[in-house]
Amino acid sequence: MNLYIRTVLIKEQAHMAFTSLNQLIEHAEQSQKPIYELMIQSEIKQKSMQRETIIKKMSEQFTVMEEAVRKGTTTSVMSRTGLTGGDGQRLYDYAEKGNSFVHPSTLHTAANALAVSEVNANMGRIVATPTAGSAGILPAVLVHALDSGKYTREQVVLSMFTASALGLVIANRASISGAAGGCQAEIGSATAMAAGTLVELAGGTPDQVGHAIGIALKNSLGLVCDPVAGLVEIPCIIRNGLHAITAEAAADMAMAGVVSIIPPDEVIHVMHEVGQNMPESLRETGIGGLAGTPTGQKLKNQVFGKEKESKEKSSGAPAKYQSAYEIIGPVMIGPSSSHTAGAVRIGNVAHQLLNEQPIHAKFSLMGSFATTYQGHGTDLALLAGVMGYNTTDDRIPHAIELAIEIGLEYEFTKRVLGSYHPNTVLVELTGPTNKIKVLASSLGGGKIEVQELDDYPLKFSGERPALLIRHTDQKGVIADLLGILSRKGINIARMANERFAIDGPAITICEIDSSVDEKMLTELKRDVPIIDDIVLVETE
Repeated sequence: MNLYIRTVLIKEQAHMAFTSLNQLIEHAEQSQKPIYELMIQSEIKQKSMQRETIIKKMSEQFTVMEEAVRKGTTTSVMSRTGLTGGDGQRLYDYAEKGNSFVHPSTLHTAANALAVSEVNANMGRIVATPTAGSAGILPAVLVHALDSGKYTREQVVLSMFTASALGLVIANRASISGAAGGCQAEIGSATAMAAGTLVELAGGTPDQVGHAIGIALKNSLGLVCDPVAGLVEIPCIIRNGLHAITAEAAADMAMAGVVSIIPPDEVIHVMHEVGQNMPESLRETGIGGLAGTPTGQKLKNQVFGKEKESKEKSSGAPAKYQSAYEIIGPVMIGPSSSHTAGAVRIGNVAHQLLNEQPIHAKFSLMGSFATTYQGHGTDLALLAGVMGYNTTDDRIPHAIELAIEIGLEYEFTKRVLGSYHPNTVLVELTGPTNKIKVLASSLGGGKIEVQELDDYPLKFSGERPALLIRHTDQKGVIADLLGILSRKGINIARMANERFAIDGPAITICEIDSSVDEKMLTELKRDVPIIDDIVLVETE
């Protein structure tokens, strides 16, 4: 292939989605730009936002990370269950004494990671990076780098774009969901992201960035997701601490000239294969591994009481990620990005589709959602979402009490819903005048996908604003609708249509590039008489 054509193709792919480390590294080398700059340019092109705005948002993400580190290293933060807590401060204080086997500065990194994870287990505010279960690693190494005095805050913030680009490749090539790929997909991915990021921050070459990722990820292969009692506590918190040190060691190895004999893209592919072959009991279900030990079961009974386990087969393809903030984010109330933040978003989407406050909510859970929903706060998250809260709302931990206060009746059941991602729920809402059924999956890192709407097989992600249009099926109605949207300056990124029968009820979903106001919705309903109802759905 002609070098110019090949370079153009690489550039186009880099702007659209990051799916290959080899291509990303080649692009960085050929353009003589750091990886963080490629990610920023991709964000500018995707979102049509100013560079300063994009960097400001990432700076705000880092502020949340740093606040969690400081909180958990200077105070004793306990989990909501009381099973864990205080270790971030305990390890930090121990390091300060200077009598450790590991250098005290290195121990500070581990303490930072424990701190963030404990804030998460306390349902405090953290940044899912790339998930809540692994959210301690990147903040730990970046705050440690900042505290070293070698790097400015601006350099550290820019390096987060490096981390997001590397995470995008892993997410698109394999998975960042513990329910789909085990803990290697969460802790392993975060470790690799942090290792590669540190290399670029320290002035290493793009090739060394790749080797750091390969070194880190190879030594996380096969790591199972076995949360005791389904909580993001044991062994998650300690793993964050130890793997933060691993990330720094992998970065140093790469900077020293140590190479990953197996190319990093191949290591990522192997991680995906290992995850697919991993027993379901070792993929976030809280059944096998440490969760299945006598002590693990005792702790589960201590927290939740005895409950019959539900085992179901479920499957799902990895999500497609494009934006930096799908990896460095969302900012959320913990403890789990897929079980808490994703669940809030699913509930919130259902709330918007109902278009009024619900008076009754039924949640049917499957897979990992069904087996660990109490430990991960999924029940609180779903309730919060259907009441209209977003992922950063401080009221999430109190959702049950608040639902009772407003008279919202609710129920949780477990059932097999089909061959979907393990974290799938059917939300059935009833309001004073409307009813809605939303079947949706939480794919990892806070990303969701609606699978069905009122039994119509309509998929949309919620990553973009979406117009849900109910109308009667008639010849030419879609063409008329698209023409009107175009004339009003609305660009459609993705569209789907399903009908109940010819000339019967139909639903059209239009994912659009920018939001619209209530006035525009009123105009659309007025200008297209065949529209029965139109609702705008957005996630924060």
